[in-house]
Amino acid sequence: MPDVPPDRPREPVTGRTGTTPDVLPGRGAELADLAELLRPATGTGEPACVVVSGEPGIGKSRLLSAFAAVAASGGVPVLSGRATEIGNGTPWALVLDALDHAGDRPELAACADRLRAGLVASTPPARDGGPTTGVERHRVHRRARALLEARALPSGLVLLLDDVHRADAASAELVAHLVRRPPRATVTVLTTRTGRLPSLLERSLASSPASVTRMSLGPLSQRDAESLVPGKPPAYRRRLYELSGGNPLYLEILGRLPERAVDELRDGPWSGDGGRTGLDVLIARELETLGAPLTVVLQAASVTADALDPTLVASVAEMPEDDVRAALDGLVARDVLRVTDGRFRFRHPLVRAAAYQMAGPSWRAAAHRRAADHLAGRNAPLSLRARHLEHAVQPGDVTGADLLAAAALNSADIAPATVARWLRAALRALPHDTGTAERRAGLRLELARALGLSGRFNEARTILHELATGDGPHRYTALKRLGATERALGRLPEARALLGSELSRATGPGPDVRSALLVELAAVDMLRGDWHGGAELAAEALRLAGPGDRSGRAVVAITLLALAELYRCRFGEGRVLLAEARRRADALTDPELRADLGLMPPLAWAEFLVDEHGDALRHVERGLRIARRYGHDDVVPQLYAVRSVVHARLGLTLQALTDAEDGEEAARRLDSAETRAFVRAVKSRPLLWREGPAVALAPATAPRDRHGLRSVWWRNIADHTVAEVRLLAGDPAGCRELLAARLGSGPEGLGPYAPSVYALRSQAEVACGDLDGGWEWYVRAAAVAERGAPRAQLGSVAMARAVIARARGDHSVAAAAARYAVDCFAAETLPIGEGLARMILADLTARLGDTHAAQRQLGGARELFSRCGAPWLAHQAGREQRRAGARRTRGPGRAAELSGREQEIAGLAAEGLTNRQIAERLFLSPRTVETHLARVFRKLGVNTRTALAYRMSEALA
Repeated sequence: MPDVPPDRPREPVTGRTGTTPDVLPGRGAELADLAELLRPATGTGEPACVVVSGEPGIGKSRLLSAFAAVAASGGVPVLSGRATEIGNGTPWALVLDALDHAGDRPELAACADRLRAGLVASTPPARDGGPTTGVERHRVHRRARALLEARALPSGLVLLLDDVHRADAASAELVAHLVRRPPRATVTVLTTRTGRLPSLLERSLASSPASVTRMSLGPLSQRDAESLVPGKPPAYRRRLYELSGGNPLYLEILGRLPERAVDELRDGPWSGDGGRTGLDVLIARELETLGAPLTVVLQAASVTADALDPTLVASVAEMPEDDVRAALDGLVARDVLRVTDGRFRFRHPLVRAAAYQMAGPSWRAAAHRRAADHLAGRNAPLSLRARHLEHAVQPGDVTGADLLAAAALNSADIAPATVARWLRAALRALPHDTGTAERRAGLRLELARALGLSGRFNEARTILHELATGDGPHRYTALKRLGATERALGRLPEARALLGSELSRATGPGPDVRSALLVELAAVDMLRGDWHGGAELAAEALRLAGPGDRSGRAVVAITLLALAELYRCRFGEGRVLLAEARRRADALTDPELRADLGLMPPLAWAEFLVDEHGDALRHVERGLRIARRYGHDDVVPQLYAVRSVVHARLGLTLQALTDAEDGEEAARRLDSAETRAFVRAVKSRPLLWREGPAVALAPATAPRDRHGLRSVWWRNIADHTVAEVRLLAGDPAGCRELLAARLGSGPEGLGPYAPSVYALRSQAEVACGDLDGGWEWYVRAAAVAERGAPRAQLGSVAMARAVIARARGDHSVAAAAARYAVDCFAAETLPIGEGLARMILADLTARLGDTHAAQRQLGGARELFSRCGAPWLAHQAGREQRRAGARRTRGPGRAAELSGREQEIAGLAAEGLTNRQIAERLFLSPRTVETHLARVFRKLGVNTRTALAYRMSEALA
């Protein structure tokens, strides 16, 4: 609960200058620590995040107000907002409250207005009586972050968010985004009740790049606490302190009560650690002295909102508006209400909560009904009316249930937890009779979806199981959705058992339903890595559908069958089926495709596998457009993952990284650990190209992510990606180890990319000193490529051939292979692959004595990488280019025979660094460094580090 003491008004803290900080006794150290964070924010632009936790009333809000005054007095703008319990069903309530306190600084107010407009615009109205959803709020998050960062630079910005444990879902997600990707020059301070910080924010704090500080506010000392109740006898102050437990808000409330009331509390069941119940009692005792008219208006006001509308309060209180306004003035005079920004507000949310609890449950229900009726007469948004109907709707109120259901559908992707409450209330209102059975089943399906979106998957699965095992009209819809839910969560054995059991029943579903279940089961088997079984199921589904079936479900079956053939390395059959799937998908209208939108990710992925990148991007774009329109957020992460991979393949590094981040955000919203782990692995490749190994290898390749992938198909893709990252980062041993754990005896399951995977393993073996192993994997790669793999795969195979020949000292053969690889990648317009091949070719031409040609190849590689937005790769090429120039200037020598990596390691060893120190500096394993040094010693003809240092200095002379 917020904890501004009762006699401390919540002032608008932005725009104030020269204000003396008003901080509780005993909190000076915490305030100084907060003030210290302003230095880097306003100096270097480094962001910071602080979490202040404590029990209700401990002084969290007072500390925020004092810090706001310090920041404002130093010219740092402040945005301050507070979440409230009763208002947590309104999307963006916390953030909008902060924007409402932008103060009188024009530049800050302008930023707040732009941000407010963006948030409001992202909450769509109903359209055509159906749900309108916003499945990609991360776009809003990114724009909000950009606006805040633009305002923060260069003066800094302080963002204070009070009671985030009560934040509405939309605000919580935005705050989590700002914690994970903090705006520069911004100090963000969050307060929360002890142990109540939402798990979403906990996870974001764990991965935040900002400096994160946690402050836990404990009870005040007796000396500090007694200063809060001046004028009382010392013995009485001690009694108050004991009763309050050192909680400043408790103490100040107790100090206002008559001594008799304090004695009664001491003898009652409540104790100092009683929490909210005791605090409500304290505040209620204060409110009991108001008298009937003021109490009625106060309770009516507690039903409405924090910022009070006198007209609405009058309607709820069933009193003339003039009398209500007079009562509101009386409540202000009694310091129960205050006027802030021209609006009546409660002195403290605890006061509102206590007033709300003072009213009996029957009166509250009737009051909420009056509020809902009043808002309906003013044509207020459905969401505002639903907030009241949730508490007022009675069994048998079909109209109220319909309104709650409509409001829930309109807000399904904004506040799923609130939607779940509304749907539960609607279900309570609908009568349990045969006339509403189908309606109830439909609402329960929507409830299961809302529960899933809010992360309550067990509850969702329970509902779907009940619907799937019953005999109602939604049984098969629930069954298919349950199977898809299990599959999306990575629970593949459970999904297979569920669907297989239904399909094996003697009195099973009809052909149409059976075909749909077969398609879902085929998808499950393919994720499990059973491509043969998946192909048989997809083929059976097609036979049931018949040749004349042009539905989306038939297209899904053909798409899955095409994928199965491609992954079984039957490239000709796979391409024919893929062409048919593409033709049929393109013939479907958007409404026809909506029901089977899940076909778009595998269709686009199949096109990526055979290098049909234009079609893949086109189908991803169409899938995203339909998902945005109809709220199919379950496919959004997969679509972004496919587009990220395609963009990376085409050398569009920034776009690939942005897509991966968008996919991660969408997956995070679904709380799908399976999808998040997959997208993180996909993200590692463009992240390496832009940021380097330190960033790419830390979060994206964590063992928990790889082990968390239950899908064999996705895990193979992820491991191939991460293995490639490790090899490029100079860790061939890690690359080899990762591939060795996944590669079987045959190429099935690797598909058209089997040559690339085998070629990658070949290069890793050679880099680790195993030339025979490298040759074995190269032969496998060449054999699969001969089956008709895409041309770019031939480039990967040629690169492996060049690396083997170079290691054997056959530089002419190696150069020819590298040149062929360059031509393959260039012909397919794959600039990253071309650039990497050019770097190998440059090393070989230098070994053959043509340093000018080596310089040209490295310059070409560097230019390609720069154009692709891959600065880390460009830096690697530039470094090799400088070394090649240095070798040309110094003339030939035995040191010139060293590769770029060997030169680098030899130089560090000559400086006296140990193998472990070299490994840490270059992001290699000590074993890899040892292998490189062994080759260096052999090439230079030395056997000690002293001799190595002499030989290197001789080469540089």
